[in-house]
Amino acid sequence: MKRHQSPKACIDELNLLERRQFLRGLCPCRGNSSENLEGWRELFSRARFGSVTERKAAAHSIGTLIEKAQQIDSYRELLIGLQGDLDELMSDPRSASQVLGVMKKHGHAHKGAARKNYRKAYSVFALQTPAEVASWLNRYADRKGAQTITTNSPIAKKLAQWLKHRAEFQPTRQTTEQEIIKRAKRLAPALFT
Repeated sequence: MKRHQSPKACIDELNLLERRQFLRGLCPCRGNSSENLEGWRELFSRARFGSVTERKAAAHSIGTLIEKAQQIDSYRELLIGLQGDLDELMSDPRSASQVLGVMKKHGHAHKGAARKNYRKAYSVFALQTPAEVASWLNRYADRKGAQTITTNSPIAKKLAQWLKHRAEFQPTRQTTEQEIIKRAKRLAPALFT
């Protein structure tokens, strides 16, 4: 493979077995591949348009990535970068059912359990850390310079904790910006006057 080629061009040169090995090699269960964004984009493409064996290999890698993103920050950042690809993949019923099948835990007796697990995992895209909350509040309230809300400020910490609890205990409920603002105004009304 030539060094200047894109991952897609490199993968197309491989035979089927080598392509499957490459797709499985990106899986977080086999090593740390959180820096290879272009490789992951190609993997998402293969999950939709590849051969049956490529789709299965890609579904395994994507399912594992979604699960790991809930626990490890580097995978969370990678998944946030791939959010558009994930949304596109999950809007395709055939591809979504394969990814959900990989994510499905053993012993689920009721229909819809895998989709519920996916919605819980999707909460990884929510604001979670005090730094993310502080950045979002500064953009929303248009605070600059000495007025900026810092990561160590009590409101950023309290909002981050509230959002984390909301994602953990109410995973299917989506928190709107208005709810976050309402909560922030309740915690620190002086910031919004």
